[in-house]
Amino acid sequence: MRLLRIAAVAVGCSLALAACAFNASPAQGLRFQPPSGWQSSPGIMGFMQFWHTPDDREALILFKSPTQLTANDVFSNDQMKDTLKDMQIEQRHPIQICGNQPAAYVRGRGTSPKRGDEDVEMVFTTIHGASYFALYTRPIGATPNFAAQAALRELCPKP
Repeated sequence: MRLLRIAAVAVGCSLALAACAFNASPAQGLRFQPPSGWQSSPGIMGFMQFWHTPDDREALILFKSPTQLTANDVFSNDQMKDTLKDMQIEQRHPIQICGNQPAAYVRGRGTSPKRGDEDVEMVFTTIHGASYFALYTRPIGATPNFAAQAALRELCPKP
């Protein structure tokens, strides 16, 4: 009977921990800070989370891949077509974030199924073997939210 109780407690703890993992944020352990007042989705198994303005016109999305990717894996038009149709990359260049951490910056335009034509800014980097990719979308011509733009460059490990 005692063994059965221990097993039941162990199963209950395992399920509770698994449920927490389903809502884990990819931002855990990063200095990444979305803009104040933006609404957050729950984290999705530690791999994806998004934040959006109350009017749903702008969004910030963070992805984490447990395997190391390259910027080409993420930023090709073929890869972006499922997220933004007709994605046109206007700028792409290496940058440094968090002091001296290498990253790739991409700016472009595309069409979102939900929001229409959008300006998009993206940053890609790798930390401890995991690849991180953040993107900020807003309507074409809208004034950028500086906190959202700053968050793109905060894909840095917490000290």
